[in-house]
Amino acid sequence: MWYQKLSHPFAKIAVVLLFLVGCSTPAATAVPSKVIPPTPTPAPSTVIPPTPTPVPPTVIPPTPTTVPPTVIPPTPTTVPPTEIPPTPTPTVLHPSAEMLIGNWQPLSSHKDAMFLQINSDGTCRQSYSLDGLTDVPEVECTYIFDGTYFSLTTVKLNGVSECPSPTGMYEVRLMAEDQIELIAAKDNCAPRIMSTRGEYQRIP
Repeated sequence: MWYQKLSHPFAKIAVVLLFLVGCSTPAATAVPSKVIPPTPTPAPSTVIPPTPTPVPPTVIPPTPTTVPPTVIPPTPTTVPPTEIPPTPTPTVLHPSAEMLIGNWQPLSSHKDAMFLQINSDGTCRQSYSLDGLTDVPEVECTYIFDGTYFSLTTVKLNGVSECPSPTGMYEVRLMAEDQIELIAAKDNCAPRIMSTRGEYQRIP
């Protein structure tokens, strides 16, 4: 049983080999390496731009055309034509009492104006009517002519008020032919002044 003879040494070898294999460092079990996945590149975030607020266009107003101010010319002052007044008739102071003798009609429209009568005997009369000078005058008086002044002194009154002073002085001016003017020079009686002063026309 040759194989038995042969198997015995082989058995020993086999045992030795197993022993050696058992004593040897066991082969490291291959550990699969840990695969580190690549860091993913972050996808860029989709940036949604903000909706722009529409900005109204800047309106540049047109440069206004400078309008010169309207110059209103001043209204010219109407200058009335220069009127040359007529040369007045020279006023001459009456030279004498003789030129005053006669009847005189007042040219004034005043209701108190009286007719005047101057007599050569130094007497005088005043009345509201021409007939009253010869009938019953309102005032009977005397007069004195001194230079150019004619002084009347009341002697009798018929239906008119009495004055504080019986005498009044008047200046006599010759206005034109047969026209005179009596101007109150010194008289404190208003009624007598109203009835005496003024312009007179000689009655033929």
